[in-house]
Amino acid sequence: MESLIVPLGVPVTIITIVFVILCIVAMVFSGGVKYPKVQNYTLDQQWDHQPLLFSATDIEPMALAHHVEATDVEGASASGKW
Repeated sequence: MESLIVPLGVPVTIITIVFVILCIVAMVFSGGVKYPKVQNYTLDQQWDHQPLLFSATDIEPMALAHHVEATDVEGASASGKW
């Protein structure tokens, strides 16, 4: 095992150093990239999107058994006025 340290360790070390240098160079040159600013929603704005429902009841392992009739735990939607 000790005879493999130099033949395998040196190339792996060199490749690692090259990749670290390439990552640093990429971070330096990508510093000037401008991304569009995401507009945050506030309550004084009109909501113009469809309502969203995040429910885990349709996922098979979490879905209720067909014989269970508990309607208060099934997925539904909500709306309200702020």
